Order: sequence, then structure tokens, then C-alpha cells
Amino acid sequence: MPKVKVEKIIKANRERVFNMVTDFENLPKRFPQFFKSVKVLSREGSTVTTEDQVVMAGREVHQTVRHVLTPPQLDEVYMLSGDAKNSHVVTRYETAPEGTKVIVDGDFKLAGKLKLVGFMAKGKIEKGIEDVIDEFAKVAEAP
Repeated sequence: MPKVKVEKIIKANRERVFNMVTDFENLPKRFPQFFKSVKVLSREGSTVTTEDQVVMAGREVHQTVRHVLTPPQLDEVYMLSGDAKNSHVVTRYETAPEGTKVIVDGDFKLAGKLKLVGFMAKGKIEKGIEDVIDEFAKVAEAP
């Protein structure tokens, strides 16, 4: 299944970017084109489990996700259910001279609706991640 890596610079400080991205309850309000709904199921220390309705690779997907957070530098994501079940995505936030370098490394296992994207999956997933980061950048870089 596809392994992806996406890197982008956001012209905002790392704490601001990390806090915005991990403000799970407000993602649907800020980014409704990507996050249809996000419900926090549990918070235990640095681990947050959510139930999400998201757009991934051009498809709307329902999933349960565990985030293991190391603020402000790391969000490690484990897909527990849904069409990307058993996928693992690590997002790193590094301080850079221009702001924050966001690095997304993902190892995706695709089934159901997502399996339909077939051999184009890697490109579609990378493009989807780039689009999300670009939208995060618009909000984070706003005064």
C-alpha cells in the first residue's frame, strides 16, 4: 500500500501551527472542506482518540483515529477503523527560519472506498495532504 511523504513550510511559529492542527473539536468549523465532523472520544494524557468524518483521496471516509501527541513537535496517528484502518501517519513540526516545516510521513492501508482510487492512491493522498496543509497555512499565517 502507498507510502507517502509531504513537506511544506508554514510561515507561522511551531506552537501556533501545532495547536491549530490538534484543536480537533474546531477542525470542522475551520476546515469544513476536509473535516466533516470530528468527535473526541477520549483524552488520556498525551493520547486523543477521535471519531472523524473526513475527505481523504477525494472520498468521504468515516474513521476512528488515535493521536499520540508530543507538543509542539509530533502528532503520531493510528487509524483504528475505517477504510484506512491500520494506516500509520507521523506529522512532525520543525522550527525553520521561515516558520514551521511540516513533514508528513504516512504508510497507508486502503480498503473500501479508498481502495477504489487504485494505482493513483499515492498521488491522490499526497495531493490531499498538500491541500490540507495549504489551508492550515492560510489560517496560521493570517494576522
